[in-house]
Amino acid sequence: MPRRLLPAAARPDTLARRGVLLSAPALLLAGCGLLPSDKEDEAPQGAADGAEGAEGTGGDGASSAPDPATSATVDLTAVEVTDEVIAGGLMTRLEDSETLLHPYAQVTVTATALLDSLTADQYTALTGEEAPLPDGADLSGEESPATTLLPGKLKKFLLTAWESTDPGWTPDPSNASTELHLTVGGNEEIRVDSTRKGDAERSGIVLAVVDATPEAAAVAVRATTGDGAQEISLIDGTILTTPAPRMYERGLEVQISEAGALETQIPDGFGQDVITLRGTVEEAYLSPFVAASVGHGGDLGWAQEDEIHLVVPLSWESDYSANVEDRTEVRLLLPDGTELHPAQSQATMFSNSHADTVATFTIPAALDTATLEIMPRFGQGLDQEFEQVEETLTAKLTFA
Repeated sequence: MPRRLLPAAARPDTLARRGVLLSAPALLLAGCGLLPSDKEDEAPQGAADGAEGAEGTGGDGASSAPDPATSATVDLTAVEVTDEVIAGGLMTRLEDSETLLHPYAQVTVTATALLDSLTADQYTALTGEEAPLPDGADLSGEESPATTLLPGKLKKFLLTAWESTDPGWTPDPSNASTELHLTVGGNEEIRVDSTRKGDAERSGIVLAVVDATPEAAAVAVRATTGDGAQEISLIDGTILTTPAPRMYERGLEVQISEAGALETQIPDGFGQDVITLRGTVEEAYLSPFVAASVGHGGDLGWAQEDEIHLVVPLSWESDYSANVEDRTEVRLLLPDGTELHPAQSQATMFSNSHADTVATFTIPAALDTATLEIMPRFGQGLDQEFEQVEETLTAKLTFA
């Protein structure tokens, strides 16, 4: 049984200096001790190694301002991080991230941190750049780099890790690909990458400057295929946008009950006495995006937000005959009496090859039940008057 699913132009100056795709998913970092393994781990220190946070306090609890002689406020939008060791030591594992489901992209946020400051060593490791001079530096003399890096007033450093794997999308959109964009403020791309069949694993760590209490959409991963785009927040791991809300609200499973079965013999009329045919309905599933073979309905693309595609692979097996013509038809009856027909051509659905005997419909997303009807009918190529009609098979479909 196929695996089912359980949902502005780039500015060059915002790109990471060493922004490359990591070869190993961020989830693997935990196994190497580079990311915290659970919520019990000690909270990350944004002002480690003696550096003071931008919102730190003195020993008496009073607010202490950063020393302009040793600190610098950095002009940073977002960069990709390649030093997994330093980043892993600063972040806390995110246990409750949602999972974005998309063709060739199954994205989750694995760890995050909001930091008041970074040390010079941390800043260099994360950005690949040397720390700048302190804000109060006298440019006429020889000054040492700042030892504390600050994100700015009412700002914080966001450090966040994400990973993406292949969700096993069905039906397999083998001719499609997905673009992954890292965005800031909802629309500013800082990286674009493409995933496809056999090449779907991606991961990354991002350092950005965000508001001290950032909106979920401040930094995100956006997955785009065709005219459908989905986003997951790199702040808290929530799904921000999707063309298929039903996928996350109710799932994509379909239950089959009261399914009739057919076993019959049909006169061959040519090279043998009869052929045997067996048919029934054993499975079905929902999919918001179909871009597959003609046998699966072809390039239907993304369903509308209030619709979803229903894919019904039929169990339909028969002996080969060069003379018997399978003229069976399929339809879907909705509770309100609406009758739907498959996206496939029914003249070819039940050909002798039966490689993909599939019926695909586009149904209302809010639908709870429907009835599938299969009307078996057979003819002969050499005898145009021959016709064999069997009793209609029905199956009740219940949508999760």
